[in-house]
Amino acid sequence: MPQKEWRTRVNGHEVRVVNSWTGGTRLYIDGDCRDRNAGLFAPVWMPWLSARLVHGDPSSDLIEVRIVARLRVKAQILVNGQYMAGDRE
Repeated sequence: MPQKEWRTRVNGHEVRVVNSWTGGTRLYIDGDCRDRNAGLFAPVWMPWLSARLVHGDPSSDLIEVRIVARLRVKAQILVNGQYMAGDRE
């Protein structure tokens, strides 16, 4: 099963995004799957996944994942709207 992965660290927390053909796209924070999307196509950079860095704390950093998926999947990890890691356009 082909899979692509993006990683970064935010304030001591591991943020990981995994995309696979059969599993869709998943956002993990410290190994805990916090959001997922099984969509197949995102023709433009779209907000795809999101979660607060600290589960249950609405004031903690907002982690967002933007995706573009045409012939290949590209992802960007944003923290409070600012690019942190992943593919550049």
